[in-house]
Amino acid sequence: MMNNEEIVFRDKSGQLVVIEPIVVGKLLSYRQMNPLAAEAGGVLIGERRGGHIVICDISEPGPGDHQTRYCVNRKGPHHQQKVMTAFKSSNGHFQYIGEWHTHPEDIPSPSSIDVNSWIGSIHTPHSMVVMIIGRRNIWIGTIFRKVITVFKAMN
Repeated sequence: MMNNEEIVFRDKSGQLVVIEPIVVGKLLSYRQMNPLAAEAGGVLIGERRGGHIVICDISEPGPGDHQTRYCVNRKGPHHQQKVMTAFKSSNGHFQYIGEWHTHPEDIPSPSSIDVNSWIGSIHTPHSMVVMIIGRRNIWIGTIFRKVITVFKAMN
């Protein structure tokens, strides 16, 4: 499943989350393949197309972020700056769409820490994407009003 081609995920209601190929490549580059590799994370940047979400870019780990084997905390100001730059350069078309991070497991799933963090920090009038990059698979969900909906890969 994991390659540098577009990946499409769908939930039970038919809503799609599409990850553009360039983003797939960036995300895969952060997989924790080495037993000592730290978790990585950032924000997702994209657009809403009707009820669907297209992820066009991401922010990547950088100065100020706190990374350990099993934890990542986005503290660097570059994440917000990346969103603001994308928003301005696209005339408001591209925006903050959610967040991503890695797990050191083949088939990732959210930990209770992940779920509690998302529920406690994501409060928007739209559903937001939450994503975990594993060594072999990507887990994707959306969160809206403290409810997480899981998506399944179509390809």
